Amino acid sequence: MRRQLPDDELKAQGERLIGFQRRFERLRGQMRLLTDVDGVREWAKRHHDGGAGLIAALGDRYPLAIFHGDVGTGKTASAEASADALARVLDVEGHLLKLSTRVRGIGHVGEMSTLISDAFDEALALAGKKRFVTLIVDEGDALAFNRGAERAHHEDRVGVNTMIQKIDEARGLTGRLMVILCTNRFTALDPAVIRRAGLIETFQRPFDEERRELFMATLAGVEIADDEIEALVLATGEHDSRPAFTFSDIQTRLVPAAVAHAYPDRELRAVDLLAAAAELEPSPRMVDGEQ
Repeated sequence: MRRQLPDDELKAQGERLIGFQRRFERLRGQMRLLTDVDGVREWAKRHHDGGAGLIAALGDRYPLAIFHGDVGTGKTASAEASADALARVLDVEGHLLKLSTRVRGIGHVGEMSTLISDAFDEALALAGKKRFVTLIVDEGDALAFNRGAERAHHEDRVGVNTMIQKIDEARGLTGRLMVILCTNRFTALDPAVIRRAGLIETFQRPFDEERRELFMATLAGVEIADDEIEALVLATGEHDSRPAFTFSDIQTRLVPAAVAHAYPDRELRAVDLLAAAAELEPSPRMVDGEQ
């Protein structure tokens, strides 16, 4: 997948994404340090007499961010919106590329490594033309698998070696290429990939205020009282050993299940939503490191 940056659809996606603006405001400084290398050098020259030590320390990092957390917590959508927001902060044009488990191919020898290499080479070539590129590596634990794991096959190891090599090459582009790796299983990643991360961000399940905000936005136009919203927030929260509902659980499972109770004969009611919340189980927690 390739998209031009900045992109108005991705900007709108970030505006709809609950909690994204707060998250990006917190991360933008770190992401800018990884990508605005010339700006950092100018800053050091202006304020710290060149800051040779600072520049050496900052320049030694890799332009790799790892977004990790349970399925449905908004990692990939946030990565896409971050690519657009970062391009706007840097005031540059560029591209968004995406690499997913589809690159594993159909099992031919060397295929995974070749496809990973091709995807990175495309990103490196675009960034080499002095344009800003964000490459999102989705389901990263399947592509940057721990080479020391018992079930790691030769093909897995070669693919991870290729990815590490390409991340190393990205550092030589002085910030024109940003790699964001999204994963559900952080500790399943190869330690060499984790060591290269200039930024690691954890995505938690939505807390009460975020679920409240999501219900209010999703149910705009539905006649529902404040106390009924609060009942939904409570019903979808953490209970004993059961985890809270994820963003995806609410948007793609709970709300459609509730609508199915009402459609096509009558309006959607709070009782439908509460019934759906009682009927459904939230997505199970991913056991970090589970393989």
